[in-house]
Amino acid sequence: MKRTAILIYALSLATPLCAAQLYRWVDEKGNVEWRDTPPPATAKKVEQRTISVSTIPASDLPYSVQQAVKNFPVTLWATSDCGQLCDRARGHLNRRGVPYTDKNPRSDMEGFKKVSGGSLEIPLLFVGSNRLKGYLESDWDAALDIAGYPKTALTPAKPVPKAAATPQQAAPALPAVKLYTSPDCGTICAQAKELLGGRGVTYEEIAVDGSAAVEELRKVSGDAVVPVLVVGQIVVKGLEAGRYHHELDQAGFRRGQATAKP
Repeated sequence: MKRTAILIYALSLATPLCAAQLYRWVDEKGNVEWRDTPPPATAKKVEQRTISVSTIPASDLPYSVQQAVKNFPVTLWATSDCGQLCDRARGHLNRRGVPYTDKNPRSDMEGFKKVSGGSLEIPLLFVGSNRLKGYLESDWDAALDIAGYPKTALTPAKPVPKAAATPQQAAPALPAVKLYTSPDCGTICAQAKELLGGRGVTYEEIAVDGSAAVEELRKVSGDAVVPVLVVGQIVVKGLEAGRYHHELDQAGFRRGQATAKP
């Protein structure tokens, strides 16, 4: 797993808008190898992948930023339709002028699961070996500060993608919300539903009461424990009121709305 992550980081030092080749194979001992060089003749199950790299050329960066990129390269895993959370994440990096590799999990789901530890949560940021799941401004600033990246852009940053303007500029759509519960969950599930209802969040309640539902829950959260809250691509296991409120805030749900029902 560490080899996969280190290789991805190394590719972030390549020139912008280029493509790097990544090879995956199984060696004679059954070990899975990930390298940027072709496999030996004895390799089995060989796969070749192209990784796009979109960073600012190292030669155009101030020396301090070049050192940060060399020692603590940054990789962002996010999708183009992740919504406000991913827009804020990219905007944060651009605002600070941080060169980074922008990778889409849908283009390399197997590689994403390896570096994320099996989680499907996005955005996922790597600053060197420091892995930050989700987006929290203070945590990202702390990691980038320690790595030596500037607090404000020293070089022109690539623009944050924006939706095309419309005459009335409709508000961005809110992500879908799901809550996995079970008939015997008791007070804790009742509290989770009360929290969502108190905020006026319309959500889909999924009762985990059969093998199919259990399997679905395992795929979503990696476990079979309830309750589990899903806000768009964000997964929160158990009942953590503070985390629930944070993820709903980040997704654009306003507080103090009328009570909603699933």
